[in-house]
Amino acid sequence: MGSAPAREGPLSRTELFDRALAIADAEGLEALSMRRLAREAGVEAASLYHHLPNKSALLDGMVVRMRSEMRLPDPIPEDWRELLRAIFLEYRRVLAAHPNLMSLAGRRVESDPDSGLVYLIRQGFEPEDAVELWQSLLAFTVGFSVFSSAYAEGDVSDLPADLAARMSEWRDDTCRRTLDAIIRTYDAGRVRREPRSRPAGPSKPRE
Repeated sequence: MGSAPAREGPLSRTELFDRALAIADAEGLEALSMRRLAREAGVEAASLYHHLPNKSALLDGMVVRMRSEMRLPDPIPEDWRELLRAIFLEYRRVLAAHPNLMSLAGRRVESDPDSGLVYLIRQGFEPEDAVELWQSLLAFTVGFSVFSSAYAEGDVSDLPADLAARMSEWRDDTCRRTLDAIIRTYDAGRVRREPRSRPAGPSKPRE
């Protein structure tokens, strides 16, 4: 592959994260390296380390960049059930747009707000219930995102045509109904405690 033209103007972290995300979207995470990113940015690889200490920092920045595409309701719902539904429906949309970053879906980054677990405990959940609910929501959302994107192709050749066509559809309403069912099940079965004073909700899913 040829070298990218020498750049004009200063390099920024924002540009690096945008370029890295574009590479991963087009070719997968395995195609992303500091050397490749430097070439795309028109700089020497050593120059990247003035902005990023290592590739882990690059991946963190890409996750933050991806999650920045989430658009939550304004104002934020006061009811925790509505808030979780909105968060995970939006995260599903963003993950489906960036299927090659699916392996980073649960990655924690330093700039994250309070964990969703902390938020649920403050809403009156026992820690064990909070863990199970958060894991269930995250696992379902990531799984649904995989199958609703071009990242996964299911073999439905043995099915009747009409059923095969329906199986190729991963509808928003299906995702919403299942998220609601998960939330209702854990809400109904938990040991209730008095919620603490209302905190700001978790704006990005993570473990």
